[in-house]
This record gives sequence, structure tokens and C-alpha cells, in this order.
Amino acid sequence: MDKKRIIIVGGGFGGVKCAQTLCRELAHEQVEVVLFNRENHLVFSPLLAEVVGSSINSLDVVVPLRQLLPRVLFRTEVVLKINLEKREIEFEGEDGKTAQMGCDHLVLACGNATDLNVVPGMADHAFPLKKVGDAAFLRAHIMERMEDAEVAASAERRQWHLTFLIVGGGFSGVEVAGEINDLVRSSARYFRNWKRSDARVILVHARDQILPEISPSLREFARKKMEKAGVEILLNARVNSATPEGVGLQGGRFLKGATIVCTVGNSAAPLIAALNSPKEKGRLVTEADMRVKNASNIWAIGDCAYIVNSLNGQASPTTGQFAERQGRQCAQNIVRALRGEPARPFEFKAVGELCSIGGHKAVADIFGLHLSGFLAWFVWRGVYLFKLPTIGRRMQVGFDWATLLVFPRDLAAVRIEQTDRVSHAHYDAGDYIIRKGEAPTHFYVLEQGEVEVLRPQDQDGADGELVTVLGAGSFFGERALLGNRPRVMSVRARTPVEVLVLGKNLFTQMSGALGPLKDALAQTLNRRSLDHWKEEPQVHDLLRGSQVKDLMEPIPQPLLEPDTTMREVGQAFVDHPNEFFFVSSEGQTLEGVITITDLLRGRAAGAGVETKASDFMTKNPVTVAADDDCALAGNTFREYRLKTLPVVETKGSKKLAGCVRIRKLMAFVLKEGRAGVPPAQSGGTPGGAPSR
Repeated sequence: MDKKRIIIVGGGFGGVKCAQTLCRELAHEQVEVVLFNRENHLVFSPLLAEVVGSSINSLDVVVPLRQLLPRVLFRTEVVLKINLEKREIEFEGEDGKTAQMGCDHLVLACGNATDLNVVPGMADHAFPLKKVGDAAFLRAHIMERMEDAEVAASAERRQWHLTFLIVGGGFSGVEVAGEINDLVRSSARYFRNWKRSDARVILVHARDQILPEISPSLREFARKKMEKAGVEILLNARVNSATPEGVGLQGGRFLKGATIVCTVGNSAAPLIAALNSPKEKGRLVTEADMRVKNASNIWAIGDCAYIVNSLNGQASPTTGQFAERQGRQCAQNIVRALRGEPARPFEFKAVGELCSIGGHKAVADIFGLHLSGFLAWFVWRGVYLFKLPTIGRRMQVGFDWATLLVFPRDLAAVRIEQTDRVSHAHYDAGDYIIRKGEAPTHFYVLEQGEVEVLRPQDQDGADGELVTVLGAGSFFGERALLGNRPRVMSVRARTPVEVLVLGKNLFTQMSGALGPLKDALAQTLNRRSLDHWKEEPQVHDLLRGSQVKDLMEPIPQPLLEPDTTMREVGQAFVDHPNEFFFVSSEGQTLEGVITITDLLRGRAAGAGVETKASDFMTKNPVTVAADDDCALAGNTFREYRLKTLPVVETKGSKKLAGCVRIRKLMAFVLKEGRAGVPPAQSGGTPGGAPSR
């Protein structure tokens, strides 16, 4: 038999077991096994919760692949693309250039990817638990929260620091909730200003029972024991948002907490998603022998594969024990194929399920026996200790576990400082993004939604004056950064918002080196620093005492629809004296605004006469509410240098009520005889925002 090349993509349980079996079954002269994995180690993921709880060291749950697989050609380059027809992969080399490698057999063991974007804000504010780095970072974060609680100025703030929210009641969620609960409560004796009862660990699960993988009696045992240990379990509770302050649940309830851990939200790995091959729930559908459907000598195992277990005719679960057995049987089938023998269907009877629930207790469903309590915990520890792939690692982990029974957990908080970078954040309506008096640390660009700028009367920002409204495309936070002084205004989300966040150092470098940004900042600072009310306080009082609805005009007609063509928009400007048109699909909800400037800009960009209005209109324009005061409208006119503002029925909604014009606002002030100079300016709008 000529020497064959077998490529394995993925170094998880399935990929590693496949490589081990191939090396055991075939001589070095017969086969070259190549394994691609971005990290140079196997992560023993069932123990990640133990790392979070400071039960074991983070290095105790990884095994270097080069030491584990000495006969395998191991590579850490990133695989970019898979060509099923050619049995070829494309990867990025260390020099940044792409290269290709072909093979006789290709095994896909890519696992799945963490996708927290299924819930707004979850990717920005929650901790995943997929890699060793996730566990180590979360562990350090928990230590910092305990230290912050020790010096918190108020009981409310202390409670926030000591509240830990875990989303998802499967194995990972239950295990990490138990470990965090044990860690925080057992550490309370070393702190003076808070006690065990101050800590809250809340497990939020969307179903009516936790641990759906095990028997009902064990689920109930786990729930009762965890609740007795202090873990609060919320069942039938679905999270629909995450913010820096906590998580929002369907039905309107909001749970405040400084730490959010998300153990749900898995999706197909990008490599798998890009393949034009049959899939089921994002997983590659295979034949009974684990060959990918409609592909020659391409195999798929582990979490990325949809493999039917011939023992019961059901899809194999995405667990470590199934991935290992699939890896072994896949390797054996490859050996059979190389020898011209028929491959065998995948068949495996699960040994059982184990889950630690904290406090030296666990639940186990193993070999048909239902175990719970300390005995189950002892079996759980023993099984996982035995499953660790090397004797050295077993000794290290076993020693850590033994010493933990005698000595307290390690409370060292290693601060993992991240490089200043660009990031994203989500805030729900009412959340404060900036508070007056805070040190300047970030610069913000609004991507979606609206925020309110307030001049608070106290440090907490309560009962402050609403100064202006900012919409998508605007930025804020620049004045304090450039002046290196505390914040003088507060900024609060008016609607759910998405913001782009730049760290202080990165902002300073960009604003100093990028000319257009520097000019835009200077113009905005100059405009925002003009206080039109200093010389005319009576005008300010007049406008503060009047509401927008007092000056509001009817909705300009006709309303255009998003699929109105550019030809029809142009005709509308010919037929009507309007300076602008509102865009709405159903005649109530504001979706955009079209001005003559928008029309001309669209034509200049090459848009044709059949181009839809949605392609060149100003989307999600800034608005004021009918019950907002006129001073807010005046400041918003000045901020955006607009002539007209859309008016919506209530703050945060998009239901059209009318419009307000700068001309009518000026006339109102002049009619009262309070000033000879209008409180706002009009003209061209910077940054491409339309004048209207």
C-alpha cells in the first residue's frame, strides 16, 4: 500500500482520538497523519468550570498535542477553506500567504462555534465558556468582583458586584453555577465588608427543568441541592437582552448583576457553514459510516457532524464521549477503506452522564445506575480523572483535587489587562452609558438607536435636564477625553442602542493623526460648547416650559414607501412644495427621511431611476417626542444643523406624530418678544447628515 496522507481538521476529543487510532492501526510507512488545530493543545472542556471555581489550575485541563501525538504532523495554521471535490484544504501560513494541501482522506472534526449574538448585547457583555482563556478570564473577573464589593460605597453597589447571572441550565451552566457559588461563599470569610448571604448566584433556564439530558429524578435532586446551597434557579425564563447592568427577561423583568455567564448560543463553525453539503441544524449530514453525504473519502465527526447512531436510529448527541467513540470508529473505517474492506456504521451505547452541582455533590446516570450526592461526586471525579489523556496530567489534577479538600481555594486575582482596542456594546433603553463625574476612558460612536445627553443635578444623574438627543452616526465622549477631565454630562440610552467603543489611547492616537476626524471633532466641540442660554435665560425658561406638540405641524404628505423608486421620488418633489418626505411602509412607523440632498447624493453615487428609496434615504433619523420640551428640540436642531425634525408620539417609539420646524421655533421665541437671536442655527449638516 502506497503511503497515504490523512488530514484531520480540529483537535478536540474526536480529532485527537481519530489521530491516535490511525497511528496505532497503521505503520509510519503506510500513512502520514496531519492534524490542523489553531491551538497547540487539547482542552478537556468538562473541567473548565473547575478552573472558574479555582478548584484546579488552568494548565491542568490542557494537554500539549505535540506530546500527546508524537507521530502526527501537527500544524497550528488557520484553515480558511475546504474543497470537498478535490479533498483539499486552503490555509494561511505563518507568512500570511495562503497555501493548499491535498490528501487521500479528510476528517472534519471542527466542533462548533460560540454565537452569543442570538440575544442582543450578550456578545458584548457576557462571558462564554468554551476555551481555557474564557475560564481563566472569568475566574480573574470573579476575584475582582469580590474585591470591588469589599470597597463598594453602597449596599446596592455591593449587591451588584456579588450577583452572578448564569444563562443556560445544561451541563455547563449547572457546573459553572455550582463552582461560582462554592468559590464566592467559601471565600467570604476572608472579607470584612460582606458575608456569604450577600452573594447571589442566579441560574436562568428557558425550560421547565434543568439538565434535560438526565433522568427526571436526578434533575429534581440537582435542583433541590443547588437551591439549598444558595443557587437561585429561574425556570421558564428566557433572556432577551444583556447590558452592562444585567439581563432582561421576557415579560419585562430585569436581573441586575455585574457578571453574566452564557453557556448557550452555539452555531456551526464557519468552515462547516461555508460548505455546500447537506446539513441538519447546521451540522454536516453523514452516511451511516460517518462519510459526508455526496463526498468521496470525506469524513465528519464530533459536534460538527450529524451522525445517526445505528444502535437506536437517533442522532448522536454532541458530547465528549460520543465524539471520542466517533473518532475511534472513523479511524477504523478509514483503515478498512485503505485495505479495501467495507466500512461499518457508527454504533455506540452511551456509558452515562455525570454533572457536578457544587458542594462536593454531583448527579450521575452511569451504567444504568442513578447516583447522587457525595458518592456521585466521587465517581464523577474518578471518571474524569481516569479520562485525562496522560498519566502526568492525572497526577497533577488529582493532587490539586486532594489538596482542595484540606486547603482553601486560591484567591489570587491576576489582572488580565487587554490591549486598548475597538469594541462594540449594547445598551437597553434607560441604561446609562456615561455618568457625570466619571473619569474619561472611552469614545463612543452610535451605530443604532438614540441616546439622551443630560445635565444632571447630582452625581447619580437623577432628575437632570435633558439637553439633546443623538442618533445613529453621532459620537460623544470626546470633550472629556480631549480635555483629560471628568465627564460633565451624562449620556443615557433613549432606545436600545449599539455603540462602537474606542479606548482612550486609541482615540488619542487617531484624533491626533487623522486630519478629517480632527476637524470633525473641532467643529463638533465648537458647536456643543456654544451655550445659547447664558445670555438669554428667559428664552431657555420659555422653551423648557413649552412642549414640542405645542409647535408641532401635521405629517407632511404624501408619505413615501421604502420601495418607492428614485423616479417617483423625483416626481414627488416636482408635484409638491415639500423640502423633504417621510418614509414609512404602513403609514405610521418612521423608517427614514428623504431630502433633495439625499436624492442628489444617490444620483451622484450611480443610483438608477428604478433604485428604491430604501437605498438612498437617511435611515433611522434622529427624532424628538411630542412631550419633549422645546429646549431639547432647539439643541437637537443645533447639534445636527437641521431645519426640520420628525416628531414621534412617545420617547423611544417610531410612530409618527408630525414634525417641528426651526422656523416655527424661531417665530415662537420672537413672538414672545424674549430675544432677538434664535436659539439654534441652521445650515448644511456635517458628516453627510441631510438638512431638512
